[in-house]
Amino acid sequence: MLFETLEYYENINRCPSYLKSYKQIEELIAIKHRHQRCFSHWKTHLENTKQFINANIDKDPNIFGSSYVLVLGAGFGNDLDLHFLTDNFEKIILADLFFLKSARKKLSCYPNIFFSEFDITQCMEKILLLLQRYKNDKNTFLEKLQEYTRQRSNSVNNLKEHPFIKLINNNETKNIISLNLLSQIPSSFVQLFEKTFKGCYNEKEFYFFYRMLLKEHLQLMTYAKQEGKSVLIISDTSKYVSDRRGKEISQESSLYEINMKQNLPNIKEEKNWYWKLAPAGEISSNYSLKLLVNAIKL
Repeated sequence: MLFETLEYYENINRCPSYLKSYKQIEELIAIKHRHQRCFSHWKTHLENTKQFINANIDKDPNIFGSSYVLVLGAGFGNDLDLHFLTDNFEKIILADLFFLKSARKKLSCYPNIFFSEFDITQCMEKILLLLQRYKNDKNTFLEKLQEYTRQRSNSVNNLKEHPFIKLINNNETKNIISLNLLSQIPSSFVQLFEKTFKGCYNEKEFYFFYRMLLKEHLQLMTYAKQEGKSVLIISDTSKYVSDRRGKEISQESSLYEINMKQNLPNIKEEKNWYWKLAPAGEISSNYSLKLLVNAIKL
């Protein structure tokens, strides 16, 4: 706990103020330490991810060794074969909401790794302001959130104004990887809404918003493919909870019932595996959690 507290204060000064409300630093530190504690359970997932990326990334001789790779949701780079990527591509751009100082230091040994910090949803600040205004009136907040969602869904220029588009418009950016990101996009909002509305939070009332965020990300990936980029998407799609004896007691969608494949163009390659995310004792003394992961190449 002491080391986590010290790491928090080491990063707080350069973290954008709106991310502090979403507890982003705390979440990143928690993931870092969970990876350390659960490494033996995560190992297969991490290796499968690396193998899928290495096997399916575009190795066209005309671009191999000279093009850029953009990784969305890069985190600590634990599920990337960075030796392979940095040896075979000119520039690796790691994108995420925020990178801890320890992550930047760890990855600084690779001279062709660059960092890009931005909000992939492009609405975290907006929703925070809306929530602060209506935090004592959930029904009004939901009405305003529905109005915002409708306006956003009807905006034909929404994708063209996205910071992601600026990154892929660089002709040298040939490979796009959405890395264990899709299912996590709504999570910061979920935690904030749960905390704000406490006993009266009902997740299904917010499904319309979470589903919009997921569909937008898939639209971004589709746009990238239409622009001639090679696109890989790796995401968990289902969650399975088991008791201490290993008996499965519940299953639910990780994507709020969004069918990833139905929202994407033709898929060239696909692989599935299970990720033992949390053994019993990690997030609950009585339950364990595993995820079904889908890896897709467009």
